Amino acid sequence: MRAGVTRDSVHALVVPLAQIALLVPSALIAEVVNIGRLNPIALSPEWHLGVLNWRSRPVPVISFEALSGLGVQGPGPRSKIIVFYPLPGRKPFEFFAMLTTGEPQPRSFHEPEALSARVDSTNPFLATSVRLDHGVVGIPDLVALNKAFYP
Repeated sequence: MRAGVTRDSVHALVVPLAQIALLVPSALIAEVVNIGRLNPIALSPEWHLGVLNWRSRPVPVISFEALSGLGVQGPGPRSKIIVFYPLPGRKPFEFFAMLTTGEPQPRSFHEPEALSARVDSTNPFLATSVRLDHGVVGIPDLVALNKAFYP
């Protein structure tokens, strides 16, 4: 173990979105990729942006903001797509992806108190929101996402 790093360190990424930022454990993320061609799916909900061909796999791409009722944000010049590992209880090949407004930023937390400044949130897809640096980030609720994706 490196000096100054405790066993309880949490490595995460701050994922920038247009109206909110998410704090996601690094272990949930398979890869961050440049935006490629998204194949639309007829009759899909507004938050389902299309399917990305990732490593010869079809991966659905979502807009977290649209899912949360905050409106659809299209890709911008710095946008990325984050490919997530399958949600708990899903099959090993059921990856999903999320559109971002920029490159996710890595963060490490060595003290549990670093994430204890909770902020009220009414977003049904956030487990909680916390104060981080000079802003607020949301921590996604994986159970709620699973129910939305696989009703």
